[in-house]
Amino acid sequence: MDIQRAAIYEHLAGNTNPAQMGNEKLEVVNRQSGGLGMKARITQMLQHIHGGANQHNRQQQDWQMHKNQTPSVDYEKLLREKDREIDRLRHELSNTQARLQEMMGSDLLTQLPNRHAFKDHLTHSLKRAVRLGYSLSLMLIDIDCLREINVKYGHEIGDEVLIEVSKILKNSVREIDMPARWGGEELVAVLHETDLEGAATVAERVRRKVAMLEIKDPRTGKLISLTASLAVAAYPKHSCDPQGLLEAACDGMIEAKAKGGNVVVVAV
Repeated sequence: MDIQRAAIYEHLAGNTNPAQMGNEKLEVVNRQSGGLGMKARITQMLQHIHGGANQHNRQQQDWQMHKNQTPSVDYEKLLREKDREIDRLRHELSNTQARLQEMMGSDLLTQLPNRHAFKDHLTHSLKRAVRLGYSLSLMLIDIDCLREINVKYGHEIGDEVLIEVSKILKNSVREIDMPARWGGEELVAVLHETDLEGAATVAERVRRKVAMLEIKDPRTGKLISLTASLAVAAYPKHSCDPQGLLEAACDGMIEAKAKGGNVVVVAV
């Protein structure tokens, strides 16, 4: 091929003297140019040679470009990374929802006002009761053996118990009263314009409804026995400030638990 190119280039350059080209080069030129015009035939041969080389170069370039544009992808690794990202976003969403519910003053499980909202309401309501001179009572509810229920039947059943007792509490008080979730297994309610006797009546109604509540063991279908302990305290008998009223109700709850639960105690 090198001799062929050299002979053709020398011929195109005007070096067609046989004495100057050498026998081998001359033979190439004579063989390749026979039957056609000398210059036209040589030009055609050069185009063919250069065309083949250019096509080969283009194929090499196209292959290299395709190789560069098609990176090797580990799809399993990519899927694992996406799964981790989705789990992280779900966790962030759950935390955000919980914080939003707290900011809105609502308990996510029971949909009752939460502790923070309740304390603000109690403070405001007690100041109003002192200013206007009417009675106000505080009722504390503790679901007996809820922790044992969670252990024996699972937290889903424990959550169901909390939800159903919350509904009982909400349906047992008036629109002007405020039921709330205090925390854990404890619920609470502010009873406006209600003295100790009236509060004890409401508490006894809640206690009876809880004892009648029917929640089944999902494995056996048998009813789970439920009871609640309740304690009540009131302004002006026990205290004229929120903390004192809460402490009086908590003392009553300690007494109710000491009696074995499923009882209403009026704070001393």
